[in-house]
Amino acid sequence: MYKNKKIIVLVPARGGSKTIPYKNIKLLCQKPLIAWTLDLVKEMPEIDKVVVSTDDVNISIVSQYFGAKVIKRPDQLSTDDSMSIDVVKHTMNVIKEQEETYDIMLYLEPTSPLRSKEDIYDCLDLLIENNQGYTSVATFSKAELNPIRAWALDGTSPKTFIEHANPFLPRQKLPKAYQLNGAVYAFYLSTINEESKIFLDQNTGGIIIPKERAVDIDEEIDFLIAEMLMKRRRKNE
Repeated sequence: MYKNKKIIVLVPARGGSKTIPYKNIKLLCQKPLIAWTLDLVKEMPEIDKVVVSTDDVNISIVSQYFGAKVIKRPDQLSTDDSMSIDVVKHTMNVIKEQEETYDIMLYLEPTSPLRSKEDIYDCLDLLIENNQGYTSVATFSKAELNPIRAWALDGTSPKTFIEHANPFLPRQKLPKAYQLNGAVYAFYLSTINEESKIFLDQNTGGIIIPKERAVDIDEEIDFLIAEMLMKRRRKNE
């Protein structure tokens, strides 16, 4: 329990990755990718429960080895088109059947192994202690491409993605832009129901984290970058 709130962590980890086969248990610095997330939350005694939602027996075995409870995900929620909110709803239904109740869910994707405990605590603190009515909080980082400099192509004809934008503005004159990085999502479970389409609503707060903790592994090059950053972090520690 954290500040009188019961906390459950949900780590989504389906087995059908196309870009990197078995991405979620591929070794990163001699440890399965998902284990970096599971080991991190094990260091946080305030977490009441950690579950992994997966359709895959191998991911299930690895997850249990690293201390997580496993929720068997239905095949219809394990496709490329499956929505995160549906995985959240399924998990909520399972824990309800088990007669367990929690106040806050932390949704931690295993593809963000460089997040820190401080990032998670910062999100929880903003969610619990804010006076702006936030019902969810997420991490953001500086946008890789400022939207003022983005383009759309109509066939072979380019046009600015934002109408009347000047993509040639000097960097110093560009407005600050941030992107959702997926490292940490925290939200009150009471705000989610069967009609919910997303778990971030209009009352969402944002925590900015540095780019080196916001690496999201999708392709092989992301693995190489994450390994380099992880080795540097461990050396510094």
